[in-house]
Amino acid sequence: MPKLATIKQPESLARMAYEAIRQSILSGQWQIGELYNEKAIAADLGISRTPVREALLELASQDLIIFMPRRGLMLNRFNLRDVDEIFELRKAIEQASVEKIANTSPLPDLLAIEESLLEQRKAVNQKDYMAFIEADRKFHTSFTTLTNNSRMISIVENIRDMIQVMGIKALSLEGRAVKVIEEHQAIFKAVKEGHTKKARNFMAYHLDQSMEAVKESEL
Repeated sequence: MPKLATIKQPESLARMAYEAIRQSILSGQWQIGELYNEKAIAADLGISRTPVREALLELASQDLIIFMPRRGLMLNRFNLRDVDEIFELRKAIEQASVEKIANTSPLPDLLAIEESLLEQRKAVNQKDYMAFIEADRKFHTSFTTLTNNSRMISIVENIRDMIQVMGIKALSLEGRAVKVIEEHQAIFKAVKEGHTKKARNFMAYHLDQSMEAVKESEL
């Protein structure tokens, strides 16, 4: 009997609902303080409430949304402690990442990081801040990916959506996007030239500035 190719299973409705709602949140379409309704979301997606409920529970477990008993659900508003904890974790992982890469000989392929810098500049010129956010995500996750440390990669992936939600408002601050590019460029240059201490210090400075921007945007 001839060997047959495995038939790919279609994505479940819950998974498709999860991706649709998640993308809506990450693109800034959901507003802090606004109540959303599970039934209305299901109607918008054209599916029953059961897979939508499953998707919403997963998003809640990732701290992206919160359920309001008998009222509906809302986009999570991160408090100052949340911001401090997330950025403390980021600094620990991302400083270690750039240090490890800068100390590697020969250097790994940094093309994806270099491309992300070009994408950021293009996004700023076009005032496309969602494209900028995506390029920013690529810049940071590429460093962690190059460490080949599966646990570090998993942690960063798990918190990147929260970081993106935080970053959308922070990026609206006057001149912040241009400063981000300058900070990213300094990190990239230090890594490319193998300066481990500079790479760590530039990453720490960048994350400190980003944290302050997030806090300022939440006031």
